[in-house]
Amino acid sequence: MTKKEDQFDGMLLALAQQHEGGVKDLLDTFFSFLARKTDFYTGGGEGAAEQLVMSKFKKHEANALAKAASDKIEKIEQEKRRKERLEKKRKEEQAEEEKINNDSRITELTEEEAVKLQEEIDKRSVKDAAVAGPSSDHNELSKDVEDENVDSKDGNVDDEDEEDEKEKNKLKPNSGNGADMPNYRWTQTLGDLDVSGYSYFPLSL
Repeated sequence: MTKKEDQFDGMLLALAQQHEGGVKDLLDTFFSFLARKTDFYTGGGEGAAEQLVMSKFKKHEANALAKAASDKIEKIEQEKRRKERLEKKRKEEQAEEEKINNDSRITELTEEEAVKLQEEIDKRSVKDAAVAGPSSDHNELSKDVEDENVDSKDGNVDDEDEEDEKEKNKLKPNSGNGADMPNYRWTQTLGDLDVSGYSYFPLSL
């Protein structure tokens, strides 16, 4: 539609809104206007007015029918695209659901497949053990050494405690390599032993 054709749309729309009978009343007003204010019916000879009205009617009827057909086709295409999108989404959801079901489904292996799987597990276990082995052995060795050191230290402590208990009950020697008793004292050399108390007397060893 060109600018010339639609420049009066606002005015004509306002005019149409004032007719309660719709298009029928609007046409009645329009042809009444042509009859009262123009020579539309008499100026072109007999039948000229009707021929002119029908030609314009056919022209705009064809345009209206073509537009209606185009709108109908477009509506059908839109509905078709909408259904295709829904169908595609449904298939994707169905495929995703089937994938989840397949992943969670327990599959029974054939004997050959089971043997192959076990071999792969064994190889992986050996590989993991080879990687973790040296470190593990080293840790065990270090732990054993630490335990031995602790035991050794504990043993030394126990021996020292035991020696301290024994030393508590022993008399400490005096300057003469003997002992000071309550009633006497004694000293010794390599050859003689001297005892001194209330009385002194030499002892020969």
